[in-house]
Amino acid sequence: MRIDKNHWLKNRPVAHRGLWGGDIAENSITAYKNAAEKGYPIEIDLYLSTDGVLYSFHDDTLKRMTGEDGKIFEKSSEELNKLRLVGTDEKIPTFEEVLSIAEGKVPLLIEIKDQPNKEVVDKTVERLKTYKGEFAVQSFNPLYINRVKKLAPEFIRGILATENKWNTPFKNFILKNMPLNFMIKPDFISYSYTGLPLKKSKTHGKSVICWTVTDQNTADRVKPFTDNIIFEGFIPKK
Repeated sequence: MRIDKNHWLKNRPVAHRGLWGGDIAENSITAYKNAAEKGYPIEIDLYLSTDGVLYSFHDDTLKRMTGEDGKIFEKSSEELNKLRLVGTDEKIPTFEEVLSIAEGKVPLLIEIKDQPNKEVVDKTVERLKTYKGEFAVQSFNPLYINRVKKLAPEFIRGILATENKWNTPFKNFILKNMPLNFMIKPDFISYSYTGLPLKKSKTHGKSVICWTVTDQNTADRVKPFTDNIIFEGFIPKK
């Protein structure tokens, strides 16, 4: 078993998009530094610009967080570097900037977002091969995780899943039931907390973490069914 009882994925709550709130924007350099300073692992999301630069940003569309029209993967790094996170003077962080904040301080839980340019997986793996910090990789796309398994079998990898409905019946089935786990062999399952508890037939003894918990009452309620939580909007009790 590659995730033992002392592994950070089991015993250190993970800060969703950094430790943010108030004047601190999600997915910002300040949010990441805040989490690192307080010792929380950081959950981030990755997109690839048109010229091959990895950025840490959650939404595929830019509107909510920058006011700009369009999708992040349709923009060049030059265009993205000009944008500012809403209500702040902060730009969208690059993956390199996040790595420099976390390395030697806190682990990273890295979600590779589904996007047209599938090179995002190869570029992520290539960079992480020389990274000295702790990390794990996850995605909703099982083919991405299968590619990670092929390129870097040593990486701790997980599958994201949810019982919530998406845009097609086929995708709903994949995201709810994780039928390709036999192929991708995830080390952990990252499931929406609203879908807990999971049947043993789904977990097969894998570590389970849940997302995204927003208050202590919910954290207490799901504790018997999960090894760890991804959180935002509050500080979990130790």
